Amino acid sequence: MTSSPPTSPRKSRDRQGLKLSNWLIDITPRFFDRTLQGVGVKQFKWFILLLLLLSVPLIVTPIEVWQQGLVAVFLILLGQLLIHAEFQESSSEISHYYHLFMLWLSMVTTLRYLYYRTSYTLNFDGWLNSIACVFLFAAELYAILTLVLAYFQTLKIQERQPVNLTNIPVEEWFKVDIYIPTYNEDVEIVRKTAVAALACDYAPDKKKVYVLDDGRPEKYKENEPRREQFSKRREQLRQMCQ
Repeated sequence: MTSSPPTSPRKSRDRQGLKLSNWLIDITPRFFDRTLQGVGVKQFKWFILLLLLLSVPLIVTPIEVWQQGLVAVFLILLGQLLIHAEFQESSSEISHYYHLFMLWLSMVTTLRYLYYRTSYTLNFDGWLNSIACVFLFAAELYAILTLVLAYFQTLKIQERQPVNLTNIPVEEWFKVDIYIPTYNEDVEIVRKTAVAALACDYAPDKKKVYVLDDGRPEKYKENEPRREQFSKRREQLRQMCQ
């Protein structure tokens, strides 16, 4: 009678971790790929609406403080796992699924905070409290709006490939303007930056470098020391550019 050698706990954990990674990285994204491949635009809109309806309980369900702590820890670990999986994923299509899931997760978390903020924390006891509450709430709404706009900007990330300019005649190259904004930086730092811009590997007659100095001496009074300081600096920058 023979017996198989016992499996070490470490190998068992590695095998379980491999199965979980395989489920997250390969099986789940490809399942959604096969499912959504034959879905039209109208059906896809209904699918998005259904997903939003399913998200409502995650947004409005009240839970205890310790439960909120557990959910927060779980979401942080899940987010780190998804970021790690997206970073290691070679397929741009599957990586896009990770990105969309992270957007949905972040949106649900943000809307849950907004629901709590609107339902439990608004204070209109007195005109002073009301004004402060409205201004603070408006600022938070503005921050959430900019977050949503950022979601749309990164909804479909373009992976642009570099263009080999050696295959294109120099006459067809675009003209490039390089702007160097400066205020009160040391002139030597500005000079090194301008030299680096001039040394860019691009056709010399197709690029121009501009030093944009915002340290205007005329905005100070005649007897103010900063007027003379910025005037000397402006002259040094002009001589450097010549």
